[in-house]
Amino acid sequence: MGFLVAARLPDVYEAETRLLVGPLSGDRDTLQAAGDQARTYAALATTTPVLQGAARRVGFRGSPGSLKSKVDGVTASEITRLLSIRVSDRNPVLAAGIANAIGEELLKRTSASGGLSPPAGRLQFVERAIPPGQSAGPSSSLIVSLAALAGLLGAFGIAVLADSLSTAVRSEEDLAAAAPVAVLGSVNGTRSPRLRDQPLVVEAEPDSAAAARYRLLAVRIELSNGGRPMRSLLVLDAHGGHSSGRLAANLAAALAESATRVVLLDSDERGDIMTLFGLGEGANSSRLTSRARPLRIGRITLDRFRVRGSRLVIVRPRDLSGAIELRQAAETIEHLLTDADLVVLTVPPVDRSPNSLVWSRAAQATVLVAERNHTKREQMPTALESLRVAGANVIGAVLCRDRLF
Repeated sequence: MGFLVAARLPDVYEAETRLLVGPLSGDRDTLQAAGDQARTYAALATTTPVLQGAARRVGFRGSPGSLKSKVDGVTASEITRLLSIRVSDRNPVLAAGIANAIGEELLKRTSASGGLSPPAGRLQFVERAIPPGQSAGPSSSLIVSLAALAGLLGAFGIAVLADSLSTAVRSEEDLAAAAPVAVLGSVNGTRSPRLRDQPLVVEAEPDSAAAARYRLLAVRIELSNGGRPMRSLLVLDAHGGHSSGRLAANLAAALAESATRVVLLDSDERGDIMTLFGLGEGANSSRLTSRARPLRIGRITLDRFRVRGSRLVIVRPRDLSGAIELRQAAETIEHLLTDADLVVLTVPPVDRSPNSLVWSRAAQATVLVAERNHTKREQMPTALESLRVAGANVIGAVLCRDRLF
């Protein structure tokens, strides 16, 4: 924008006339009086009578005020006794003409005054103004630089204002302040480009910092149960979140590393876990999984998939449209535990489905997931209160530092 403005501004030319006050040389008193007189001439140069006379000399038809606006400055030095008159205009010839006309008008009026001492008050041209060949402005580089600086400061100010007004969770400290439960840790939601279609960072990059965070989270969850074996764990997002699926899958993989048989129950209508492992709607298997025999538990039919090279089994109800009873949810978990050591469940956020509250009551423990810069601080107490009313055992919250979807 600064460049566009500078490109549209017309060129301005500056011309300068310089006059000497007093003689070239003389006694000390005379030269001192001439220096003092130079300041008087500088003030006199922009008075209305002088400007009117200069306007007549160059044929300027504007008012004395408009002519005065073209005078950039009149300076006088007490030491050198030089009087400088600088004039700017779009027309270089007019700029030089006005500067010379003001000087000539001063020379005319001072020479006609009988009250001034001839040696000390004499004026003479040292250098007449000539039409400049190059413009003095506007400076495109200066305008662009100032505009860029203003834009940078403005953007910084807006960012600071937006940050101060934002109520999003940004750190574990924010999460601890917003949620009156233990903060179990944080995980990084971004996937390394090297993983490509591998959903489990714990297995694909076992020595990475991201995998270490999942293992640390798994240990904290196990210890939060007071030394008793964790049998069922529900992982769900706070309002509007999209991270529980991948977090639950990697957490299950970390727990399975200790020879634990883990079942991943994907009861979220979004099917995030199914998508992670390349299992589209109606798919029998994928590169990462093989299909197992379906399970029928009461009124629920579960499709089963074994993850190749892992102790993980993925199960998903075929029908997620109906409401589920607490008895049916508890029976499903108990049946899955006959062939597994731990069931990890994912369900929709509590604000999207009443079934989430039923599963939270049936599960032994619940972990609430917040997304950095997305989950609002005021949403955490609301979600926790809904889980408390449902009778869920919320053991803590986890911060996902980047959105997983």
